[in-house]
Amino acid sequence: MDLNQRGRSLSYPEYKLYRRRFYVLFVFSFLSFNQCLFWITFSPIYNETKEHYNITESTIDLLLAWGPICFLPCLPLTYILLNRSNGLRYCVLLLGIIPLIATIIRIIPYMIISSTDPRFPSISLPFLHVGQIFNSICGPLAMAPVSQISSLWFDTNERTRATTIAIMSYNLGSTTGFLLGPSVVYVSSHLPNLLYIHVGLALIGCILVLIYFPGQPPTPPSPAAELLIKHSNNKKENEQNLRSYFDNLIQCFRTRSFVFLVLAGGLIGGTFGAWTSLFDIILTPEHYTDKQTGWFGFCTSIAEIIGGISLGILADMPRFHHSFKILILISYCCYFLSVCWFNLSIGSLLSSSKLLPSNWLTIGISVTLAGFFQGSALPLTYESIAEIMYPLPESLSASILVEFINLTTLALYFIAPNHSKLMNFIICIIIFICIILIVFTKFSYKRRDADRTKRHTLVQMDINLLENQLDDIQLNSVHITSFTNPIIDLQNES
Repeated sequence: MDLNQRGRSLSYPEYKLYRRRFYVLFVFSFLSFNQCLFWITFSPIYNETKEHYNITESTIDLLLAWGPICFLPCLPLTYILLNRSNGLRYCVLLLGIIPLIATIIRIIPYMIISSTDPRFPSISLPFLHVGQIFNSICGPLAMAPVSQISSLWFDTNERTRATTIAIMSYNLGSTTGFLLGPSVVYVSSHLPNLLYIHVGLALIGCILVLIYFPGQPPTPPSPAAELLIKHSNNKKENEQNLRSYFDNLIQCFRTRSFVFLVLAGGLIGGTFGAWTSLFDIILTPEHYTDKQTGWFGFCTSIAEIIGGISLGILADMPRFHHSFKILILISYCCYFLSVCWFNLSIGSLLSSSKLLPSNWLTIGISVTLAGFFQGSALPLTYESIAEIMYPLPESLSASILVEFINLTTLALYFIAPNHSKLMNFIICIIIFICIILIVFTKFSYKRRDADRTKRHTLVQMDINLLENQLDDIQLNSVHITSFTNPIIDLQNES
């Protein structure tokens, strides 16, 4: 057998990227966008909702609070489903179908009774709650798979950007909600128009995922994806998934770096989510209208997306592959300064008067900067905890983080309605604590290092084997020639 034949007989794993990865990311991002948009429906139109349904502020807060309430029990089920064979496909199918059902439930009262009927508020309220609950149980389906999608479909140098897009699409839903709600609902009687728009968006998302959404690529694009596919296809592990889930949880919480980083990321993400969703409550005493607070929320969320994408691009550069700690630390410090500026520009817990001069421009700049720096740190937090806990599935670390984010958000929702100044003060304290946690966190990059090592090892094995085969062929050639050289044969005969 010649060298070429022997080379062809060797079999090595090949890591190939597929263009369909962009379609997969787009569909998931669109469904995630929808889920968040439907969840935050009533907060940006607070006053119109109270008038239209004749309900109290606490009822509107409960409609929003169903998100974190339903998230907590549904997350373990999402993790178990996600780590089965083709689990990602099943999760995304549910994320496409259930929000469509939820949006349809919310418009049923308009089909059976006029909104001007005195009985309308009492009839419509149960449908609103059921619709919000149905949509809220999809929260884990929209938030838990973000790191797993990027690891499963994208290469090492694309993962952070893919994770950023998946996360920020969810945040874009709240951004659009702050702008779309006040733009459509000029008066309370226009509120049904917003709900019909939501049904249309949910229908588009459901059609997209039903047409085509593959569970995994034909071949893994990286060593990390290869390990993830093997894990999800392991039937023995799938049969013991619940037990392995709790075993992996224990392993995570025994890792100090993971605990510190999850605490910091959960507190930062949860306080930011509650803070921005309640801008109307916080800023109404400062004589800002719903439309103005909607624009503040929009600018904050857009800045969050820009910040996440900007730092995601930076983190994917080889020079910054091992610089997540310093990048997160810088982002947290700048976020802290921005929130302090905001608090000093309005009446605070420490002083009823403004300590800094403010107007709509300074408020807008401070919340925009806060969104930018908080958004820049969030995707790096998801990626960092996945790196620390590798080779455990990325969905596990992401699930724990989003669970803690929702616990923090839920706690603040109960504080915020009557203690908005206290919440502003708490946010500053929490950010400062998170900075301390990051300082004492030891970052590791196990997944990136494993990817690089495996790629390097495979190449070296290939070269060494071919060199050995070449040496064998040359030696065999010399040995054969010594028996067939005609000159040597003639000398022997003479």
